[in-house]
Amino acid sequence: MSKAAISDLEIRIFQRLEGQGYPVELTLAGQQEFPRGYAPDSLAEWRPGGDLQADGQGLLDLLLSDETLRRAWAEARGRAPQRRLRLRIDPTAAKLHALPWEVLHEDGVMLAANADTPFSRYLPIALPWGGPVKEHPIRILVAIANPGDLDRYGLASLDVAQERQSLQTALSPSLPLSLSFLAPPITLERLEEKLREGYHILHYLGHGSYSPRRQQAALYLQDDAGHTHPMPDDELAGMLARLEADAKPQLVFLAACQSATRATGDAFRGLGPKLVSIGVPAMVAMQDFVTLETAQKFSATFYAQLLEHGQVDKASNQARSTLLTSGRPDAVVPVLFMRLKSGQLWSDEANARGEILGARNPRVFWSGLLSNIEAGECIPIIGPRAHGNWLPAPAEVAHRWAVEHGYPFSDLDNLARVAQYLVSTQGEGFPRREWQNALIAELIARLPEELRPRLRPKTLAALVESIGWETLTGGHPNEVHRVLAALNLSLYLTTNHDNFMTLALTAQGKQPVRELCRWHMDMDALPSRFDDAADYHPTPEAPLVYHLLGADDEADSLVLAEDHYLDFLVRISAERGRIPDYIRGALASNALMFVGFSLEDWEFRVIMRGLVATISQKLRSKLRHVAVQLEQVSETQTEDVRAFLEDYFKGADINVYWGSTAQFIAELREQWAARS
Repeated sequence: MSKAAISDLEIRIFQRLEGQGYPVELTLAGQQEFPRGYAPDSLAEWRPGGDLQADGQGLLDLLLSDETLRRAWAEARGRAPQRRLRLRIDPTAAKLHALPWEVLHEDGVMLAANADTPFSRYLPIALPWGGPVKEHPIRILVAIANPGDLDRYGLASLDVAQERQSLQTALSPSLPLSLSFLAPPITLERLEEKLREGYHILHYLGHGSYSPRRQQAALYLQDDAGHTHPMPDDELAGMLARLEADAKPQLVFLAACQSATRATGDAFRGLGPKLVSIGVPAMVAMQDFVTLETAQKFSATFYAQLLEHGQVDKASNQARSTLLTSGRPDAVVPVLFMRLKSGQLWSDEANARGEILGARNPRVFWSGLLSNIEAGECIPIIGPRAHGNWLPAPAEVAHRWAVEHGYPFSDLDNLARVAQYLVSTQGEGFPRREWQNALIAELIARLPEELRPRLRPKTLAALVESIGWETLTGGHPNEVHRVLAALNLSLYLTTNHDNFMTLALTAQGKQPVRELCRWHMDMDALPSRFDDAADYHPTPEAPLVYHLLGADDEADSLVLAEDHYLDFLVRISAERGRIPDYIRGALASNALMFVGFSLEDWEFRVIMRGLVATISQKLRSKLRHVAVQLEQVSETQTEDVRAFLEDYFKGADINVYWGSTAQFIAELREQWAARS
């Protein structure tokens, strides 16, 4: 199943309406909304009979008993045989979470165990998702709570040694993960202190209880003396909510032990929505009594698959399928709550690393680059592939425009060519306005509903500032601009039009200056710090973010179409003052770090021909180190890449990192943290 082939199908159940039942809406691929139907009042009272297949088909039939819903389901199934199923139960209908939705069957197949229908209980919240984790190894903290007085509560003690050994066996040593066990007593304070060290997954094993009257769960942790301390779910949720973003687990796995009662299952299922609501991206819990063998089998397959492809709902389906294959009667007990529309919790690039082209030792590559960064003598140059999770790639927008406007050529993904066509057919300003609108619309579409503005901002910068940078990125440790801002440098060059680099620097307590390259005469009136003070030099505390190819809040500055790039090259070559002498001098006397480029990108070629090539050979000879991260480089291109770069950086120490921007940034952060 490829990520490109799968569509989303959201099943949303609203609060019960008197005399009508539960309103149900189906939405396919976030766009096609089918007419609303109604599930009967009896849905809330449905109970399983013990036959998985019959129960699952019966529950699906009851949910879709309205003819409108049956037609919508059939059409969605026909349009998208591979579909990510997100069951979204509104808070006002929370009692429906008590139903074992994981049992749903269609035509003899359990949907929550089918590779084509990754299944989750979806809980949207008003917090953005920072993107899949790209670190490695995956770090798991295991807390096994075994108070010494469980008999007071009618509960059996755990065999901690056996449980620990079982989990170590299930999580094969061959997997790229780090497993740590929290030493007893398992108190909330000790758990919080340990989590601050930074763990991706919290795996809890122990007892719990649930009070239907108070609608509250409690986990049986310990006090300092090792005795039982029933901890209300609000306290756990509050502790996790207070953690910094770097310390908050991306997945919480609550496992009921072999001796757990139904009350424990109710507690864990009831806790799921609360943990997701405070920002935990995904949570796996047991909604009923579960045997030790089932817990072991599910955990082993789930973690192994999660590490392979990173899709938490797909991993859950695959683990449940393993339970069915082995004949486990409690295969529907594990339940997945998540806030992720994509299901992508762990990046499939997390354990991948880029390659240093040529015979050069990778350690030399990093040591040279890090030495220059540490000395403050490095300039990051940010390219179009460092757009993050919130903005579309230029190729996406180009393809959409090509289809909408009848672009007659085959290179539909070439933004410069498609934009040039729009200049010819629609006028000079058309693609610039459309580009501004596309960035704003795409970001709004990717936001949680609760964060979407009521009034559409005029610029992307205004939109991001209204949301808040930390809110938007969720403090994600590998967000590219966050990592670059932490390097404590004075000058950042970018070919992108967004204000992300400026906001990332501001979020780290700096006072950045945002400046545009005034590459044509219509921009001459724009203010410049270099006009205010001839000796102006940025500092690490007040760095300069210099936009070479325009910024979103100045439409006329945007370099998009082929003619724009050519005009840019002509202007900055013929009128050298359009780029301040400080910028040219800094490029010649510092190490350069190119991030987010491909050889085919217009932005990369323009920098080479229009900026680097216009620096005198005498100045260029001072260059010591050039690190270039490139995407889409084949082995046969290795020598061509080196020859191309050496034409521009004669005598410089050139290193080429072949890999994605995400891989490079993950490694850069790890290397910089280790050196610091």
